[in-house]
Amino acid sequence: MRFIDQITFTVSGFLKILIVFLVSSIKFLFAPALSFGMGLNFIQTWLSTTAGGIVGVVVFFFLSKWILQMYSRYFFYYFHLARVKIYSSLHFSVPNFIPARRFTKRNRFIIKIVKKFGMFGIVFLTPVFLSIPFGTFIATRYYSSNRFLLLYLSGSVLFWSLFMSSAISLF
Repeated sequence: MRFIDQITFTVSGFLKILIVFLVSSIKFLFAPALSFGMGLNFIQTWLSTTAGGIVGVVVFFFLSKWILQMYSRYFFYYFHLARVKIYSSLHFSVPNFIPARRFTKRNRFIIKIVKKFGMFGIVFLTPVFLSIPFGTFIATRYYSSNRFLLLYLSGSVLFWSLFMSSAISLF
């Protein structure tokens, strides 16, 4: 009987760590509090939130690069091609310029963040205040030429995981 209880506890502990891992890869801010609320200790919390956050950063970094590459390769070309067909069917000359982008509230917000904080500000704010998917996408969109960007994002996750796990375990 005792062996079955150990297996049940091990599976239960693994599921708790897996839940914290998945939550920290999407919305990092809630993961350490959730982990301590589930009864995990400091080391389990720190390791699971760090691993989940870094895996989330890596996945969303490469997914963002792929999405941006597909957008620039296909969407803009097809949008321009459709506009050319519409103009030519109406017997108008196709303008040679590309019209200016419309600035929505979301675009203004993103530009304000990029201008105000820069790359290191976005990297620092990504795990906690921005979500990992959103912050990684913004960092990849504007600073993909920096070859250490993935390392900086991972370091930020490591710092915030240690800071938040320590703060929650002390209080």
